[in-house]
Amino acid sequence: MANKIAFICPTHQEDELHEYTVDSVRTFFQTTANGTVIVVDDASEGWEPIHESHLKTLAQFPGQECFVYKFPKWGGLTRSWNQGLRLAREFGCDYAICGNNDIIFPNRWYEGMLHALDNGYELVGPLSNAPGVSAKKSQQVWQYLDGYETSDDLSKVNAVQSYLADKYMGSVVESPVNGFFQMAKLSTWWEGRFSDADVYRPVNKFTSRGRPNRTPLMTLNEDELQGRWRSRGWKSAICLSSFIFHYRAVTRGKSYAAKGGRWFRKEGEASV
Repeated sequence: MANKIAFICPTHQEDELHEYTVDSVRTFFQTTANGTVIVVDDASEGWEPIHESHLKTLAQFPGQECFVYKFPKWGGLTRSWNQGLRLAREFGCDYAICGNNDIIFPNRWYEGMLHALDNGYELVGPLSNAPGVSAKKSQQVWQYLDGYETSDDLSKVNAVQSYLADKYMGSVVESPVNGFFQMAKLSTWWEGRFSDADVYRPVNKFTSRGRPNRTPLMTLNEDELQGRWRSRGWKSAICLSSFIFHYRAVTRGKSYAAKGGRWFRKEGEASV
């Protein structure tokens, strides 16, 4: 695969949750030969140099690289994505994922999404076990795979991806994409930027569903971006042939995890 794909991996509380980041970065490198990881840490207390050195050892193929950028003071998720997109442009990447650090990449995860981005869609996302609420039910994997079992076992995650790729390659649902995994061409990210410095609007204080946003540096960022892109005639899509496993709300906690999908934790405590 010649295209250079960047995975922007935001972290926080990394001293407590490093194992999730490691699995995200490791599986990305295992499955994405020309991959670049950009870890952007939001002022984790207790960050140790060993965290950075460990992440950089996870690159497996020639040309793969892991970069780490650490903010000294907390500033929220949106700032981390914006910083990652600036670095992805600096590094000459062709595509970029603004994602979370609690996801697992299976083999062939990118095939359907690259196809959609080359065929009329500006922003794409995968099916998942715990996608969130922006896409309503369109992004829930069990809508397309009867008997889906929530498991982070990599062999099972790969089996789900293989089934979806064989059955649904080229098929999409036009829909908003949830923020845990958003993928676009680097040129599209920056053509659709909020300002010369930022792709996402840095602060989102407006209301959603009649309620003020209590976390304007963290949430409604993907909703604002996609609304702005729709005004340009740009389209978002869910790729039915792509799957990403998502633990959901590892940083923010189980009260947020319970709001959407079949969240999971490494110790095996899953939602029902």
